[in-house]
Parts: sequence; structure tokens; C-alpha cells
Amino acid sequence: MSKSSRGKPGHTKSFEGLQGHLLIVEYLGTPYSGWQQQPGKVTVQETIEKVLAKLWKRPISAQASGRTDTGVHALGQPVSFQAPRLHNAAVLTRAMNANLPFTIRIRRARLVPPEFHARFDAQGKTYHYHILNEPVGSAFLIDRCWHLPRPLDLAAMRRAAKLLVGKHDFASFTSNPGYERETTVRTVKKLTLTKRDSMIHVAITADGFLYRMVRNIVGGLVKVGQGKITVQQFKEARDACSRSAAPASAPACGLYLAKVYYPKMGS
Repeated sequence: MSKSSRGKPGHTKSFEGLQGHLLIVEYLGTPYSGWQQQPGKVTVQETIEKVLAKLWKRPISAQASGRTDTGVHALGQPVSFQAPRLHNAAVLTRAMNANLPFTIRIRRARLVPPEFHARFDAQGKTYHYHILNEPVGSAFLIDRCWHLPRPLDLAAMRRAAKLLVGKHDFASFTSNPGYERETTVRTVKKLTLTKRDSMIHVAITADGFLYRMVRNIVGGLVKVGQGKITVQQFKEARDACSRSAAPASAPACGLYLAKVYYPKMGS
């Protein structure tokens, strides 16, 4: 009996003779026009698929847990694909890294069931956002964090952040993705702000994220930290369920996809 599962919701796809593969990918988003393939632009997906095609000598479609925008980075982006088994996980990791640019690294690989899908099987994600809060800034971090020279009120930002933990309608904190969404309700499980030296680290874990949700949240928290809106006004923006009610988005350079969570899988 042939195995089959979804390539997209409502669709079935045969995986007869194919092995599922999962890559955990780290990349610097600066030189890429996001994850998804785009005509005439260099993307992370295109770069990885070219290497897969070279190794397997056939076209292979790679699916990520989500599409990162231009300039957004990843510490652990899961990427799945189906192909005949050629290598064990360790050999595949070495072969991929030997052919990829140094701005993309395969941190590890594993074999998974052929029906596994990095996007549709995900149960939650954690994103990090980095803010460099000092007068001068850093030449080495110019495209890896958001530099804000004036001191931020971290205590006020933390009070505002607490208002987002739990199940809420995040319509005020999402941009138009260009397609219809079933719901804008999401559950934020954890949202923390910590500071080490001059760097503020924002970490947010949720069961799912809307388009530009993290950047829009950080943009709002920064306005609170700058004293441009109060914590009460931030709450009112949340409750308005309208993008126009919330502050502008934070830039892409400070955002990192840190981790994606899945049900436990067998070996």
C-alpha cells in the first residue's frame, strides 16, 4: 500500500519510494529576498533547492516552517523535503554545507516520515528580536539588530508585553499578507524582555504567528519604551483589532526565527 499525505491542505500526494528529510537551517537574511522563491531574486529557498538538485540530480521542492521576509534571519528554520534516501543525516549535513554559501548553514539533519511537513505539522514557534539601545551603535551589528540611540523604559515595555500573553485577537499587530485568513486569534505562551549590556532581547513564543506579527508587536513596545504611547494606549490598540490603531512595524534586521515545535516523532 502506498503512503500518501498532504502537500497542501485538502490535497494528497504519494510518497512511494521516498524518504522524508528534515533540515534545521541557520541563515543570515541580509543578502536574501526572504525565504520564498521569487523571479529574478536570490532567496534562501532557491539557494537550498539548487544544492538539493545537485546532490540528488533531480528537482526537489523544499518546504520551510514559514516564509521569512527580506532581511529576517533564522537560528533554526526547519525545512522538509522528500527524496530517495541517499545519505544518512550526518553525511547529508556535511554535503549540504560543503555546497552552500556561508550565509546559510545546516545545523543538523534527520530522517523523518515521508508525510512530515515542516509547515503543516508545526505546533508553535519562538522568535527573537534584538534591539541595540546605546548612543553609538555597532558597525558589526548594523544588519542584525535595531539600533535605537536613546534610552528605552524597559519596565514600561515589560508591562505592555504582559498584555499580550494569552489568547487574543492580534488583528492590530498583523499586516495584510495578500491572502484571506481564517482567524487573527493566536495564543502567546510567553513574551519576555531581557537586557544584557546594551542589547535588549525580546523573545516571544506562540502557537502560531500572523504576517509581521512579531515586528508589529516590537514596534508597539518600542513606542511605549520611548514614552510616545502609554501602556494603556497600547492596550487600547490591542483591543481595537485594527492595524491602523497600532504603531509602525519594527525593521526586519532585528528579527530571528529561533525555534519551531513539533509533536514527537519516531526515529
